Amino acid sequence: MAHVRSLPQPRNSPSSKEAARQYITSRLADYGIQAERQAYGIEQERLTGVASGVNIVANIPGSDPTAGSIVLGAHYDTEIGSPGADDNGSAIATLLETARIFSTQADSQSDVLAAAADPLTAPKSIRLVFFDQEERQIDGSGLLGSLAFTQQPGNIADIKGAIILDMIGYACHDPGCQAYPPRLPIPNLPNTGDFLAVLGLTGQTDLNQTDLDQTDSDHADLLGAFAFSAQRIGPTLLTLPVPQSMLNFFPDLLRSDHAPFWDKNIPAVLVSDTANFRNPHYHTAQDKPDTLDSIFLQGSAQHVVNAIAALISQSG
Repeated sequence: MAHVRSLPQPRNSPSSKEAARQYITSRLADYGIQAERQAYGIEQERLTGVASGVNIVANIPGSDPTAGSIVLGAHYDTEIGSPGADDNGSAIATLLETARIFSTQADSQSDVLAAAADPLTAPKSIRLVFFDQEERQIDGSGLLGSLAFTQQPGNIADIKGAIILDMIGYACHDPGCQAYPPRLPIPNLPNTGDFLAVLGLTGQTDLNQTDLDQTDSDHADLLGAFAFSAQRIGPTLLTLPVPQSMLNFFPDLLRSDHAPFWDKNIPAVLVSDTANFRNPHYHTAQDKPDTLDSIFLQGSAQHVVNAIAALISQSG
């Protein structure tokens, strides 16, 4: 929770976003990780008045430069007027903690053991991406940072998969506190919000079919890494392979920074506490650190660390 409380709140003005970038890059430097700023949209701003943005990209090298990389990404901007503790301070905190654990600056060997992989010998690299402008802009657009990132061939050439985090720190336990997109054709979904959702694409045509063996191999690896973690710790994971044919009918499944990766046919999963379908403080001034469930957030972060550890350990 320390990072959630320390991040500037809110993060939607040029000055507050710059303060957030300074915080992120300083923490990465503390862990011995050099970050790169990738500015985009400067010409667009000149022509249209829509503000340009800055993504932050940092790499933790694997032992095999040819093995590719796993992206762990999240947006750092907030809705206007919202402190953004869950949306998306919870995810930024998890990226920073993941960076600490997998860097050479980990506090102790137990940190590395908690990750179930030795970051110094795992073949794949970890690419941390902090996206700007996920939230809706004045012209109605959104996801601008992830769109800019995925439009640069050099950014995506070696990506083997992406894990995108968007709100992973809020839990509710009263029956009926969890909602879902209208007409989502999945039976027996929980009515309490004490699970972490993991969404990935599949070639299947039936949302009721959740057999990972019927999912394309790259998405199966991503979903399977979380399924493996679910066997070890809580909170409960709801792992959902989403048929690509259903996306036009459920636009809520395309609301975050995973969508541009899907558009580029890059395997990606969205990890979320389901946002406004659970959290009543979504996009409000009440999205404050004290509303988060610290135990749930810690467990969510450990799921992410476990999944990253499993994925970077694979040589293929």
